[in-house]
Amino acid sequence: MEQYYEVTVDWKGEKYVGVSLKWNYDKRTLETSVPGYVPDALHKFQHPQPTKPQHAPSKATPIQYGSKIQHEFTDTSPKISLEGIRRIQEIVGTFAWYSAATDPTMARTLSSIAGRQSNATEQVKAEVKQFLDYCATHGDARVRFIASDMILALHSDASYNSEPGSKCRAAGHFYLTHNDHKYLDNGAILTLSKIIKHVMSSASEAEVAGLFYNCKAAIPLRIALEEMGYP
Repeated sequence: MEQYYEVTVDWKGEKYVGVSLKWNYDKRTLETSVPGYVPDALHKFQHPQPTKPQHAPSKATPIQYGSKIQHEFTDTSPKISLEGIRRIQEIVGTFAWYSAATDPTMARTLSSIAGRQSNATEQVKAEVKQFLDYCATHGDARVRFIASDMILALHSDASYNSEPGSKCRAAGHFYLTHNDHKYLDNGAILTLSKIIKHVMSSASEAEVAGLFYNCKAAIPLRIALEEMGYP
């Protein structure tokens, strides 16, 4: 390749598609990160450092104890300007790659905002501010992978009636583990967080739908592992 192209050789394997790789061969671990990405993004959007640390990317849905009926949340706040909508779309686009690359804790919030960005309101704008405050507080995410037997495992979950339109959300944490499941968790090779298309009639129905979404996403991962020699 060097006969025809200008090539940079890195025998230590310290970077791949913009992601920094930190290997520890004694402990058999790999840490991935994207140093400087979040500060640069916050500077791009001129978002100041929050006066108080923000440890949650979004507000939790209020729990209605003892309530047999969970009412749909309706956003009645005013719509924002077209310029404000474009800014939110840029923010979602900027952090979507970073979330997939190294910080899955952002996935649910980004998905929720993305679903409402074209008709964004003051409520969505406030949610974006909290998200950026979270990014400013936790701006150097790292994912640690531990050497394993390459056994595919996943955690499946769902939230009921947690999205506008009485929609539910499916979530999944896909990772590789040992035959004896010595490690109950590992760095995520895939994080699923998406709104379930159909309206579910109960929390248990949402859990079943979430399991379907996760198993559907697991099939190509399982096939890839089989073709790599890890059935």
